[in-house]
Amino acid sequence: MDKKPILIFVNPKSSQIKEYTLSFRRIGLALLIVLAAVVFSFKYSVHLIGKLSQNSRISQLEKENAILRAELKKISDRIAELRSNLDLIEEKDDRLRAMLDLPPINEDVRQVGIGGGESFLANSELGSVSFGSELIETLNLLEKLDREIRLEKVSYQKLLTTVERRQDSLQYLPALIPVQNAYLSSGFGNRIHPIRKRRQFHKGVDLATNRGTPVIAPADGYVTFAGTNGGFGKFVQINHKYGFETLYGHLDKIYVRKGQFVKRGDKIGEVGSTGLATSTHLHYEVHYNGKPLNPVNFFLNDMTY
Repeated sequence: MDKKPILIFVNPKSSQIKEYTLSFRRIGLALLIVLAAVVFSFKYSVHLIGKLSQNSRISQLEKENAILRAELKKISDRIAELRSNLDLIEEKDDRLRAMLDLPPINEDVRQVGIGGGESFLANSELGSVSFGSELIETLNLLEKLDREIRLEKVSYQKLLTTVERRQDSLQYLPALIPVQNAYLSSGFGNRIHPIRKRRQFHKGVDLATNRGTPVIAPADGYVTFAGTNGGFGKFVQINHKYGFETLYGHLDKIYVRKGQFVKRGDKIGEVGSTGLATSTHLHYEVHYNGKPLNPVNFFLNDMTY
């Protein structure tokens, strides 16, 4: 006969003893129920912990997204401010170009700018972000701003080069009267030659003054001739760069030599009447790219030396 397990229970107050006979089947069932409860409790605990962790992560991500959105808003505002400043720079660029007689930058060129890669619109990874469209728009604006700034830098360099060249060319522009206290005794153009007595084109002007009056260089340049030159008598020629040359005839004395660099206001000789001359005067010519021009048009009263 099989022995069955007996569960004895003693009441501590009444000292009564109770016996319970258990079958192996009931014990197995109880153990199975306990095991199932333990497994269920474990799985539920794991699920609960995972859910709490996930909720915590979602909360953290939401906070991070809020911070990123706020920063993105600040960046967008900053881009708008830079856009406004760039518009002012573009307006000044147009005004400077007008002052320097340069063509304005075409509006289509301004819209495209210089350089730059592909647009961020095609980036599918950014599009999957919760605020991806805002981010893509901001990045595209930033890229466009970068291209326009590079365009303005190139334009500014061109403007600077033009201004520097104009300043430099002004230094070489024959803009002074080469003799002081003189009067125009013969102008530029057709006239009757005072000695040959025939109609002839006068390539310069005659500036009458006292013998020995200093003759000065009207601009910086290099002396290309200094000596006697036929009917011009004692003669000096100066190359002033950028196509300008000046010629001086009938000098009494010459103070420069060929190849010498002279600056505006330097004394190059004295007025005389050497060569074919009827009186004391300076014959003065201004040439541009080999063509004689009326020197009177270059006498600027506000130029000093």
